[in-house]
Amino acid sequence: MHSITLKRIDAFTTKPFSGNPAGVITEADGLSSDTMQQIASEMKMNIIELAFITSPSSPGADFRIRFFTPSRELPYSGHVLIAACYALIEEGRIDLQSGPNNIIFETMLSEFPVTIYFDVEQRVPSVIEGQGDGVMLTLPKGVKGTLKRIMMQSPLNKFHPCTIPPGEIAEVLGIKETEINTPNLPLVISDSDLYGLIIPLKSKETIQEMHPDLIRLGMLNKKYGIDINHVFSLDTYHSESTTYSRFFGPAIGLWEDPASASASAILGQYLTTYGLVSSGYLILEQGKEIECLTRILVEIEKTGDEISTVRVGGLAVNSIERNIDLNLPQSVPSLD
Repeated sequence: MHSITLKRIDAFTTKPFSGNPAGVITEADGLSSDTMQQIASEMKMNIIELAFITSPSSPGADFRIRFFTPSRELPYSGHVLIAACYALIEEGRIDLQSGPNNIIFETMLSEFPVTIYFDVEQRVPSVIEGQGDGVMLTLPKGVKGTLKRIMMQSPLNKFHPCTIPPGEIAEVLGIKETEINTPNLPLVISDSDLYGLIIPLKSKETIQEMHPDLIRLGMLNKKYGIDINHVFSLDTYHSESTTYSRFFGPAIGLWEDPASASASAILGQYLTTYGLVSSGYLILEQGKEIECLTRILVEIEKTGDEISTVRVGGLAVNSIERNIDLNLPQSVPSLD
């Protein structure tokens, strides 16, 4: 292998250079772990997370995907998985039929089922209102159609009452304690792969304008055993959205994420668990910049009164591509 193509794919958006960016190398067979880490390290000023797609080792999987940051390999990353899936679709590596198309990604954590909703030579309105009719694609094999959404299954969460004093949370967020909407919406901690603090606020303006002290927030998180923080309001910027939110994870080295798949799945379960919405489709908007908010879709299914399945996803766009010559030292180009 002498050269490879590195793509910047922006997840949860159809507008290039917005959303949540990920680097994707779709043909990584033959690359060693050290080479993958070196490429990720070279990209640290441009893209924080990269996906390397190879042939699967599990007989039940369609692709193997590995996730790297500039400093280490991750077991899993939701928005990067969505971005990688879009890159494979764009290259025609996944044969798409009209309707739901199911594939399996093998990861370090587990196997992840992904469902791709596609309509061949049709323009069917997407459930993601505000993103038009989805993404019109002409694939390499001549197939034309509308990519409506890419959805991956997410683990179920449990919720526990939060014992952190609301005033302590408000202080590090830089807001008034009265903005925390605990009388109507519970302040809780989610329990799954990560411990998440779910913080309901009254207004979108408070969330958009706040400047949390992230150093102190990280210290607060470590004190109480929290990994991530999802601050949300039912007050939204777009009428089709259910919530507006921002996400912070200083305790795990992530200052602010413009679109978090895992946190959005948790928030969808929270809204359903506490009776704020019923099962079905939810559109969750996230981010600091109002003009380019990300849109994340969450699907909730119930069996009786219990949540049985949660899926999270959306759309993506290819913003830029660069070729890497593996024979040259320091050959990784900028994707800015």
